[in-house]
Amino acid sequence: MGSPLRLQLVVAVLIAVVLAGSASAGASTAGADANALTTANAFVDALQRNDAERVCALFSPGAIARLGGEERCRASMSESEDDVDYAALETLLRGYTAARLSATKRKGMFVTRKFGARKLARDMEQLDPEVTVKLGRSSAAAKGELVTTVVLDTRSTARRIVLYAESDDGSIFRLSGATGATPRYEEVGMGIPETSKEDTPTSTFTAKIDSVTVADDGTAYARGTFVFTNDDEAYRYGVMIVLIPLNGTYFVDDVYYSSFRDDS
Repeated sequence: MGSPLRLQLVVAVLIAVVLAGSASAGASTAGADANALTTANAFVDALQRNDAERVCALFSPGAIARLGGEERCRASMSESEDDVDYAALETLLRGYTAARLSATKRKGMFVTRKFGARKLARDMEQLDPEVTVKLGRSSAAAKGELVTTVVLDTRSTARRIVLYAESDDGSIFRLSGATGATPRYEEVGMGIPETSKEDTPTSTFTAKIDSVTVADDGTAYARGTFVFTNDDEAYRYGVMIVLIPLNGTYFVDDVYYSSFRDDS
């Protein structure tokens, strides 16, 4: 199963986060721009190489603390990768995006007294025909389902939704999201692994930094693109990396993702 930290950084892609308002660009120096750009490029390069030591070394002390410390950071990045986990997470995020789009028709509410879980499931399928949506009350409902199937927990409320998906290796993931908050996902159980590996998709991850802006307070905002390729289909998502200066060097303090896929 995949590395939790790398999955969080790479996939959430698809993880519906509303980007913080654009920072007011001040009169930044070329030196600060170059310094921040160097760190941002080194960070995405380390992610692509799955270099745990390098990735964790580029995080700020505050970011490391939020990740649970240096040892936990390196351990998370160093776990073995399994491409089929990404397919399940992609399904969850596609389902969540469809649910959010549906909720915009009801003032941001996922379900209402007149628009229950069953209607939401049908609307999600119409908004994203590549995802099958079924109903259930726990992660057990995802056991044995195809990786393109997302299970909508019928206990979801107007402001909070819970989805499940099973990867081909049997790992069951849960995505939970509340209105106005960053959705979270976690592995919650084991289902039924696929016996055949012939159709397991091959996945790759690439990233690049497009621009860097330094605000008046010295904080730098690096904007770029993360590309997740599954077989022959590529999924592009905007990313913003927040960097802060410490002792003359920039470190990664946070990462934000666009919830919208870029097909350009």
